[in-house]
Order: sequence, then C-alpha cells, then structure tokens
Amino acid sequence: MFGAATDTGMSTILFWAVLIAAVGAAGVFAPWLAASRGGGKAIAYGNSFAGGVLFAAGLIHLLADASDGFATAYPNVDYPAAYAVATLAFFLVLGLERVVPRAIEIGDQDASPEAAALLGAGRRGGLTPYLLLLTLSIHSIIAGVTLGISSPQGAGILLIAILAHKGAAGFALGSMFREAQVPPRTRIPALLVFVGSTPLGVILGAVVIDLFGDGGGAAEAWFKAIAAGTFLYIATLDIVREEFFPGGSNRGRRLIWAIVGAGLMALVAIWM
Repeated sequence: MFGAATDTGMSTILFWAVLIAAVGAAGVFAPWLAASRGGGKAIAYGNSFAGGVLFAAGLIHLLADASDGFATAYPNVDYPAAYAVATLAFFLVLGLERVVPRAIEIGDQDASPEAAALLGAGRRGGLTPYLLLLTLSIHSIIAGVTLGISSPQGAGILLIAILAHKGAAGFALGSMFREAQVPPRTRIPALLVFVGSTPLGVILGAVVIDLFGDGGGAAEAWFKAIAAGTFLYIATLDIVREEFFPGGSNRGRRLIWAIVGAGLMALVAIWM
C-alpha cells in the first residue's frame, strides 16, 4: 500500500507503530508496578525530562517546520498561520481537558480551584479518567498522523518526541485510572485504546500520503502546527505544571532534568 508516494516505506512505518505501542503499553501499566516498588523520584524526573523534550520539540522543531511548510504551500499568504493554528490547538486541548471536566463536576461542592491537579478529580471517579483518555487519544492520533506524513529527514526527531510523550502521558493516564479504581475489565480495554491511538495515526498518515500525495507539503504543515500546539500544552499545563506546582521536593533536580530534555532537542536541531 505504501508505494512511491511515501519515501519512508511500509516496514519502517510498521516498526514505528509497534515501537510506539510498546512504549505506550509500558507507560499505562507502569503505575501499578511503580506503586509496588516505590519509584516516585524516578517517575518525577522522567516526567520532567519528558516535559522538556516536548516543549522544545513543539517550539523548536514542529512549529518551525510548520511555519516553513505554510510559507512553501501558501506563498501568497502573508500571515503567521502556523502559529495561529498551534495557538488554536492549544486552547482546544485546554477546553477538552480542563473546561469539560469542570462542567461535569459543577455540582460537586468540594471541587478544588483551578490550580488543583486533574489527577485529584480522577480520585473521585466519574467520567474524568475517560475524558483524559479521549483527550490524550485525540492528540496522540494527531501526533501519529504528523509522523506518518513526515519526510524521513524530519521524522527522527518527531519520533523521539512522540516516544517521550507517549510514555509520560501513558503513565499519567494509568495513574488516573489506578486512583479512580477502575475495574480491570473496563480499565484494560480503555487503556489499550490509548496505546493504539498513535500507531493508528502513523498508519493513517502514511495512507493519506499514499492516496492523495503530500499536497505540496500543506497537509504536513497543518498537522505539525496542530501537533506543536498540543505538545506545548502537554509540556506546560500537564507535565511541567504537575511536577513544579506544587511539585513537592527535589524541584532543583526536576528542573535540571527538564533542561536536559529541552537541551537535547535543541542540540538535535543542529543536524535535523
């Protein structure tokens, strides 16, 4: 199916899908293992590193590539369209993850203020774990499509960012389902939806390129701008916010790990 229209090749696409699925599966089921072995500090440092990776990947790589792509695809448009699309994506995810759960919990007199972590709402059960599942799955599909339509030259850094995000987001999602005490017969199929969301997006992206071509790079530019907005949201309002506000102890080390993650992405930009 993935013929000349895509330079990446079917075997590479399938390898990416399997690799991302494996990392996602490890992430969503890790909270139960970590809870039994007391790996709190390692988890915090890993999340901080992932936050730095995602922030730099969205800002330095995806947004920059999307801006170049829009300039090439729409040479007569004198407007920073990539930044506008990324901004819209940021606020759409914000609404899905923070406003919709708030509206559902409006009758709860004990609802915490806006600064409270979404994980706290997950402990009360209800629809919150499933709303987070929906949100993460949607932008996981978007990120996967972006990878699937990317050129081989630009796919490497995006794959690293997706892997970092998949594990961190999977762990957060698994933690919420664990705190909400969702029974295994419901929890396992739900978490597998998240595990398969990015691989599905990768394959869909490759199919789109194979059937319709790259549209002069327009499709890749749009999806990269959307992915940039969602990556920036996850890095700032999910991972970094959770690790630093209130953040608990070892904030200095967490900051170092976040800087290392961002620095790694900035360094890779020299060659990619």
